Amino acid sequence: MKIIDRYVTVSFLKSLFFAVAVFSFIICITYIFDRLNIVFKLGASLSLFLLSLVYSFPNWLSLIFPVASLLAALFSIGDLARNNEITALRTSGLSILRIAAPIIFSGIILSVFFMFFDNTVLVQSNKKYTKIWKYKIKKHTEQPNEGFNVVRIEKDKIFSAKIIDGNNEKITGLILLGLDTEMNLNEKITAKEATWKNGKLKLTDATESRFDNGNFIVKKFPVKKIQFAKKPSEFINIKKNPDEMSYNEISDLIIRLNKSGIPSHQEQVHKHSKLAKPSAILIMILLGIPFAIRVAKTAKIFSFAVSIFTGFLYWGAVSLFLAMGMNKTVEPMFAAWMPNLIFLLVAAVLIYKTEKAT
Repeated sequence: MKIIDRYVTVSFLKSLFFAVAVFSFIICITYIFDRLNIVFKLGASLSLFLLSLVYSFPNWLSLIFPVASLLAALFSIGDLARNNEITALRTSGLSILRIAAPIIFSGIILSVFFMFFDNTVLVQSNKKYTKIWKYKIKKHTEQPNEGFNVVRIEKDKIFSAKIIDGNNEKITGLILLGLDTEMNLNEKITAKEATWKNGKLKLTDATESRFDNGNFIVKKFPVKKIQFAKKPSEFINIKKNPDEMSYNEISDLIIRLNKSGIPSHQEQVHKHSKLAKPSAILIMILLGIPFAIRVAKTAKIFSFAVSIFTGFLYWGAVSLFLAMGMNKTVEPMFAAWMPNLIFLLVAAVLIYKTEKAT
């Protein structure tokens, strides 16, 4: 079985490499012809345009891999079926799922990898792409990562700042008011400046005032460090693009919104989709295995057309359910995972029927 598994795996990976290369080439050509005219009109440099192409590629890669995986499954399993190797292996008592086990295992690895990829590499590349395309090429005004006259209530404290520099996690004109269980003022900390690092605020020109056994005590400090879990940038009201946030960042945002009494329905949809979308790779492979056996006698161009059509169907379903989730028509988790469940059910039915028919 090791020889068969190795043979199936190599065949799948070769087909996957070919599919990714073809789709990547098509996307690059489309991107260039679609946007090059805009770049010339705006007078942007060609180097910036090529850089935008580079930083947009991880996003395209994340989108095309499910379709490329489907095409690779159609090609690799289809070749086995055309050469009657599937029939021979089935005669020896192997099920379709056992024959395709190396491909399914590859799909699991790819799905897990892209869960990591989408929440690390893709997030950073999306940020850089936006900065280059939107602000350097199209010359839109960049929204400053700053907050002015910020006031927030955090559990037993009232936080106030004149200016927050989100890029450097720096506060100017800090006031922290401590409250007791009856919401009475019992402490006040002020600082000319404060810098956040590793869960602590380093205060400069700080004054601490507190009630201690009925006495009002005031202390001054040139420099003082206090525990402060939140980053100053988290207090700035800037609407971030979910594509530029990781799963953990969106989860933290949802917690902050819930504590502030702000609805987080849309953010929850994006959070669940961060894991649902990479899972499509495995589901597309499962869908492609039985379909490849059924269309084995057709030309490979038909498999290519099937993969494109199925890809459009899948991403159409994803867009539909995400829109329903955003409009609160369905629950966030349901909106993110329902397309996967539908296609997984179709794959299971096809595998069962193909198993019975062969």
